[in-house]
Amino acid sequence: MTYRPLPEGLTLDALLALHEQAADWYVRRLQPGWTSSDERALEVWLEADPVRREIMAGLDSTWQQADLLKAPRLRASGAHGDAPVSGQIPRPAPVDAPRGERAAWTPFPLSFSRRGFLVPALAVAGVALVAGGWQRWDATANYSLDIATGGRETRTLDLPDGSRIDLNVASALRVRFYPRRREVVLNRGEAFFQVAADADRPFTVDSGPSRVRVVGTAFNVRAAPPQLVVKVLEGRVEVRPDHREPAGAVLLLRQGSGVGIDPSSGRYRSLSLAPETVGSWRSGQVHFSRTPLEEVAQELATYLGQPVVVAGADLKSVPISGFLAVQSPEDFIQALPDVVPVRVDRLADGSWRIARR
Repeated sequence: MTYRPLPEGLTLDALLALHEQAADWYVRRLQPGWTSSDERALEVWLEADPVRREIMAGLDSTWQQADLLKAPRLRASGAHGDAPVSGQIPRPAPVDAPRGERAAWTPFPLSFSRRGFLVPALAVAGVALVAGGWQRWDATANYSLDIATGGRETRTLDLPDGSRIDLNVASALRVRFYPRRREVVLNRGEAFFQVAADADRPFTVDSGPSRVRVVGTAFNVRAAPPQLVVKVLEGRVEVRPDHREPAGAVLLLRQGSGVGIDPSSGRYRSLSLAPETVGSWRSGQVHFSRTPLEEVAQELATYLGQPVVVAGADLKSVPISGFLAVQSPEDFIQALPDVVPVRVDRLADGSWRIARR
């Protein structure tokens, strides 16, 4: 069997470009979100040039026979094997090619004739373009958001999947939603997450080397030196102190539990907490319930915008209970000597120091 040359006025580059466009349409048509308006748009694209319809039909055939391309059974006459092998991706209804002689870029049968030398290359290109289109679809974010808050500013973000993020003061995060996953990077600060359940699209929050992974739950993440703190209000979350290590620790946190992680070493420790304290800052007050002074100092540093150092290892575990008004953190830190035997000093560089009296 012989093949016609390329259509008049159509270069190889132009033909490959049409293959790439067809591959994008092909991959999009496989997705659940494909609508009748998408189908009409595809039909308009196909009707613009008969070559496009032939290419789309060829892609469908090529994808069916993708496994045969790995080890084609060639004969002198150029005939191919009998039944096509189905691919792993479910195919849409095929686009019928126009009647008549098969075009030169139809992927099978293969031929060694001089006029048909483009056929194997374009068959492989068809498979590569479909696979490439799938990869581009999977790696292309369909929702993006980058946001940061100031020193006294909080924000509430309603996401398109029904999830919600409350972003605390002096915080920055990035949101990217992909067809099969939802990703957030908390660059600094603190955020409370209420995640809409979607078993097909896990929701992850990365901060430094650590990763929190959920399907649907409510939890709080604070990325502030010297540790990353994750607290769970409801549901369950999976925490990897260092997700770059395939064999690294995987922690399962349940309602009312938390973990503190040292980003530099990957070491972690469990935190005991009262559920009502998780994300309590959203009400304008941070609730402490026998919270170690070291953790209280970290919270104070967030709202003061300056480091708060606890001098002395014996002081770090002193329990503190009370309410911190996030708009007036100075009042809280200056009142500490009335509650515990400490001295509070404001240093020349603006930082604060808590030491034993």
